[in-house]
This record gives sequence, structure tokens and C-alpha cells, in this order.
Amino acid sequence: MKIMEEPRIQTGRISSLDQFRGFAIFGMILVNYLGYFEAIPETMKHPRFGMTFANAIAPFFLFVVGMGFRMSLKNHIRKFGKQKSYLMAVKRYLILIIIGIAVYGPDPVCDMWDALVDIGFAGLLTLPFILSNRWIRISLAFVYLIVYQCLFIYTGYGEWTMQHSIDGGPLGIISWASILFFGTVLMDDLYERTPAVFIKRSLITGLILMALGYGLSLLQPEPLWQFSQRSMTMAYPVFASGLSFVVFVLFYWLADMKKIQIPHLAVLGMNPLILYIVQNVLIELHGDLLNRKTPVWQALCGFVVIYLLCYAVARYMDRNKLLVKI
Repeated sequence: MKIMEEPRIQTGRISSLDQFRGFAIFGMILVNYLGYFEAIPETMKHPRFGMTFANAIAPFFLFVVGMGFRMSLKNHIRKFGKQKSYLMAVKRYLILIIIGIAVYGPDPVCDMWDALVDIGFAGLLTLPFILSNRWIRISLAFVYLIVYQCLFIYTGYGEWTMQHSIDGGPLGIISWASILFFGTVLMDDLYERTPAVFIKRSLITGLILMALGYGLSLLQPEPLWQFSQRSMTMAYPVFASGLSFVVFVLFYWLADMKKIQIPHLAVLGMNPLILYIVQNVLIELHGDLLNRKTPVWQALCGFVVIYLLCYAVARYMDRNKLLVKI
């Protein structure tokens, strides 16, 4: 990991990408904090089954990673050559996994399989195919999902995961990788299509995936098919990927076409790894101050404090042009 000065001119940054990434960070802080309290509505929590706002946040992260992955690898290959660039990518994702294990604890059954570890392994699983054409990547996304679904249903792994683990457990990384693949597809269209065509294609793709995901969630028996971040079966990542397409189009229309910036989001999106760690530390400490039965108004006040502290860190790093990269 290194801290470097970020050049603020001629960076070629995509405003909507920074806004979307910042929205994912904001949502992460929101649901990770408020989900602790009993009085908070269920949409801010991670149920065993169901599609809530909280369950959309992790897929947004994977989708954003996918958006930058393919273009970043291409740029590195132009600068450093193919072999070195692939080794750099492997190193980056291994470091992310190590950081995740340090944050969550080395529990290979349950706690370890959270966002950072899932992103790291998803990156490694998609790396060999990340430069292939879009239809190969789309096909592989569905192949990964089908493979995981079969393992979940026919090997006893599904029952074990629902009883002992989170986010699909050790094999859930196969399902998470599909979301990353879908993110690379959207980024291709963003670079290669006109704004009107990009919006049209992305909305159509997103709505098709959402409809497919919803349809899958209706299959029987329900526990094997319905929406569940805990199980990571097909309906959830397919629907969440489609939702990511649609939500990103909204940010694209606002930020890149209408030049409307939602306050704070771009700053939050600049250093996602640091903010993830900072919010994790702050939220771990909050239990000493507020218990689960705290009234809603106190929980919201606590969130404001946690959020402002996270934003202060983001703002400080932005003002000093500090960017943390792995």
C-alpha cells in the first residue's frame, strides 16, 4: 500500500464513477451503523432472505471494482507490459485479502467472508478473463453463478452455509465474482458508446437482469432460490447487478450530463479503503455508548456523528491530495 499525491488536473476522472463510489461508501456507513439497532426499519438490515437497501450496498462495491478493473489493467499493460501488470493485479488483490483478514479476524468459517476478502478473491477469479470480449465475460458471469448454485443445492454446502457462514461463505466468492464481471461490461459501454446509446443499453441490460433475478427468486423450493446475501444464490447477485446498472445510469445522467454533483459523494469516493477501515473501527466502538434498544432518534444522532467523523477524514485526505492505493 502506498500514499501518493493525486494529480488534480488532467486526471481524466469520471465524475459519475466517483459519485457512485461515494454513494456506496455513504450507504455502507449508513447500514453498517443503523443496522445494529432494533428500532431501525428492516430495509437497513441484512435479513437471511429478502432484498433490502442494505443488501444492495456490497454489490455496488463489487460493481465499482469491476468498472475500474479492466481499464486499469489495460493502462498498466501499456506502461509496464503484460506479465508485470498481471503480477501487480495479483499482488493488489492478495493484499486486499490480507487486510480483510486483519480487519475481520482469521475465521475461515464465518466472519472472514466479508467485503474486502470477497472483493480480493473475486478479483483473482476474474483476472484470467478480464481482457476477453464482453460476451465471454457475460457468459462467464452466468457460468460462475450456475456453478455456485449447483454446489449450493447438490452438495450440502447450502445448508452448511446458511447455518454457519455469511455472504456465501468460502465458495460465495464464485458468486461475487459474477457481479465484478458485470461491472466491466458497463465500463466498456461507457468508454465506447455515445451518451444516448450508453444510457439506453445500460438501462435495458439492468432491467433485464433485475427481471431475471426476480424471476429466479420465485423458483421453488424458496430457500434455495429467493433473494439472500447470506446464501449468495443466483437471484440475489443477478438482481443486484441489474440494479447497479440502473443506479449508475442515474449518477451518469446527473454528474456527467447535467453536471450536478451530490454534495460529499465525490470526496467520499476518493479513498474507499481508508473510509471502510475508519468506519469499521468507529462502529466497533459505538456499542460502548449505545445499546441495541436505543430509540431511533438517538441512533440517528449517533449516525450523524459517525458519518461526520468519516467525512472529516475523507475531506482531510482530499484537501491534502492524498490517495491511498494498493
